[in-house]
Amino acid sequence: MKKKYFLIAGIIWVVLAGFGLYFYNKPHASAANMETDIRIDAADFYSQFQKDENAGNKKFLDKIVEVKGKIADIHHEGNVTNIQLDSGNPAGGINCSIYGNGNNFQLPSKGSVITIKGKCAGFLMDVNLVDCVVEQ
Repeated sequence: MKKKYFLIAGIIWVVLAGFGLYFYNKPHASAANMETDIRIDAADFYSQFQKDENAGNKKFLDKIVEVKGKIADIHHEGNVTNIQLDSGNPAGGINCSIYGNGNNFQLPSKGSVITIKGKCAGFLMDVNLVDCVVEQ
């Protein structure tokens, strides 16, 4: 009887370990091949969240958004590049997280106008876009 329970527990453990390895090694998502839901200017995007966060969440949350704006700052942290787009408001901006090596090309410098596509993750001082790609 104990052998049966150990065998079942062993099979369950192997299956769970397999799922864990699959999800750990799964490629990181990117907005590159996703259809754009909304195209918007950085200043307008930020102001809609600042005026009414709940309405902004209903309109943008989990949608693929293409934002055009001027680069205020660029940070590289490990395998993630964060580009901050200027919203025209000193309180915050649009934070765009690009996983990997910046789409395999040289990113423009501060002050350049750029279009970035990503998934809207909400508002927390900045509007956050994740899984971003730079549109050319």
